[in-house]
Amino acid sequence: MKKLYLITIFIFAFGISINAQKTVQSLDSLKQEAKKFSLKIVQAYFKEDCDFVFNTMSDSLLIMDGDGIISKIGKKEKLCKSMKRAIRDKSKKIKDYIDAYNIEILTRATIEKKFNTKLPKYYKTTHSDFFFLGYELKKGSNTSNFIWDDAFIFMVRKKGGIWFLKGLSG
Repeated sequence: MKKLYLITIFIFAFGISINAQKTVQSLDSLKQEAKKFSLKIVQAYFKEDCDFVFNTMSDSLLIMDGDGIISKIGKKEKLCKSMKRAIRDKSKKIKDYIDAYNIEILTRATIEKKFNTKLPKYYKTTHSDFFFLGYELKKGSNTSNFIWDDAFIFMVRKKGGIWFLKGLSG
């Protein structure tokens, strides 16, 4: 009986360990997907493809500079004007950006810790919300800053198997 009890505990503990590993892998997988999607948004900045960015936007957006949650309705013209400013040096390409800038994909908890601040309580994040930070030049980079920083801070969310642009800075 004692052996059966120990075997049961071992199987239960092993099962928890496997589930914990799946959770970590799921988070890593989601972060990789978030990065890939975020870089599509960045690519659209270089192409000035306002339609792509607008069409990937969620119907409601978190404006991370404190304006709260707003509807995307009627915001396309303003978005297109902002996108034209995203890349200051129009001779640069996406490869130049990837070579020159740090790219981070952060969870809510990580971004709050990094900046020692809390996101507004009214904004409820999900496990598939990630913050894209891509505005800092890599250490030792010989490139001057050729982007508008605010455009390279945004939030993405996966919902129903589809990625959306969920939050913007600036």
